[in-house]
Amino acid sequence: MHMRNRIWTVLLVAVFCLSFMGGSICSLAEGAPSVMTTVASGQEIIAWGWDQPEFNQKVEDYILEAAGVTVNGQTMTNQDERAKIIAASAAGIGLPDCFKLTSTDTPMLVEIGAVRDITDMVEPYLDLLPKVAWDMVTVDGRIYGIPANSPAAGMFYRYDVLEKYGIDPDELTTWDKWIEAGQKVAAQSGGEAMWINLSANKMNGYVSGTIIQQYRAGLLAQDGSIAIDSPEFRQALAMIDKIAKAGIAEEMDDWSAPWYQSMRDGTIACYPSGTWFVQTFIAQAPDTQGKWYFAPFPAVEEGGDRYPNYGSATCYITSTTDKPEAAFEWCKAWTIDPIGSLRIGLEQLGISVISKAALEDAYVNQPNPYFAKDQAYWKVATEAFTDSTWVPVSLPQSGEANSIWTVYYEQWLAGVLSADEAIEQAAAEMAMKLD
Repeated sequence: MHMRNRIWTVLLVAVFCLSFMGGSICSLAEGAPSVMTTVASGQEIIAWGWDQPEFNQKVEDYILEAAGVTVNGQTMTNQDERAKIIAASAAGIGLPDCFKLTSTDTPMLVEIGAVRDITDMVEPYLDLLPKVAWDMVTVDGRIYGIPANSPAAGMFYRYDVLEKYGIDPDELTTWDKWIEAGQKVAAQSGGEAMWINLSANKMNGYVSGTIIQQYRAGLLAQDGSIAIDSPEFRQALAMIDKIAKAGIAEEMDDWSAPWYQSMRDGTIACYPSGTWFVQTFIAQAPDTQGKWYFAPFPAVEEGGDRYPNYGSATCYITSTTDKPEAAFEWCKAWTIDPIGSLRIGLEQLGISVISKAALEDAYVNQPNPYFAKDQAYWKVATEAFTDSTWVPVSLPQSGEANSIWTVYYEQWLAGVLSADEAIEQAAAEMAMKLD
C-alpha cells in the first residue's frame, strides 16, 4: 500500500505540474520531489493565520490539487489569533485544525495544551531542514511545529552609496568596522547620506537584538531564572550605546514616507532587517535594481557569530483536531514540500525559505536583479539561517519579561536611567511578577 501511495503521489504531482499555471511551478523542481500525499484526500480543514486570503490562495489551491485536502483558511491579526488560541485552549473547544504562529510561541502553546506532538509525523522528514530549525520548535525533546520561513536577518546595503565612499560591505565584519564606515559616509557626504535610520530615543531592534544574541545574553535563563543582571547583558548594552552615540543615524521612523523615500534616493545606506525586507524595497523602490547588497551582521569580534535567529512563522497542528493527517499536508505544503515552499512560497510569494533543498535550487542560486555584483540573494539569505547555530531562550513567561524590560530599556536609551539602574529595576520587577 505504501508503494502504491508513493507512485500515485508522483503521478498526481506530474499531472499537476503540467496543468497548474502552465507547468511553470515545477519547472525547476527536478531534484526535489514532492512530499505531499493523498492519505487525507476528501477531507476539509480549518486553518488560522494572519496572511491575507489572496496571499494564501495559491498554496491552498496546491494542497487541494496535490493532496485532495480542502483548506478553509481564516485570517486575523497575529495578536487576535494568539488570544483566540489561548481562550479556546482554556475552554477546551473552538480550536481550528491547524494554524500559524511564531516559533517563539512554542513553549507557551505546549504549556496550554494547544498543539499536537508531531515528533513521529516529522521523523521521515528531519533531513529536509537544518537541525537548528527543529531546535526552534522542540520542547523537552519533542517536536511541536514546522518552521515555515527563515528567521534570519542581516544588513541590506545600498551598494552604490558604499561604492561612492570606497566601502566594501564584505569587509564590514565587526561592529567597530561597521561604525567606522557609517561615520565615514556621514562625514564625507556632509550629512546628505546617513548610515542608518533610528526613531527618536530608539535603537533598531535587529541591531540591538543581534548584539544581545551575539553576547549570549538574555532576560531569562533556560530554567526560567532571571538572567538580565549579568556581565554579558551589560556588554551588549555598552555596544548598543556605542552605536547610538556614533553620529551615524538619521532620525526617521520605519514604515514612514521618508523611510520609503530613503530607499529610492539612497539617503540611508544600511537597513538592518529580516530577509523578508527584500520584498519591501522591491515594492517601494522598484527603480533600484542592481543597487543593493546583502551581508550577514557584523560580529562583536573578528570571527565571531554573525547569524542571529529571530523566530519563524511556524505551522502547528492543534491538539484537538480529528484530522491530523489532513492538517499535516497543510503544514508540509507551507514548509518542507519543495513545490509549495520553493515554487510557490519563494518564487511567487517571496517567502524566505530554510530547507536544505533550497541551497541546491536553480532559482535560489541565480543572480537577483536587485543586487549588485550578480549576488544570488536568495542563496545568501538562506545561508544566513543554515549557518546559525543558536536558538535564543524562549519560555512561556518570555513575553511578559520582554514587556517589563522594554519600559526600562527605553528609559535607558533616553538617558533617564543608567544601564545599571535599568537592569536592576527590571530584574526587581521581573522577580516580583514572574512565576
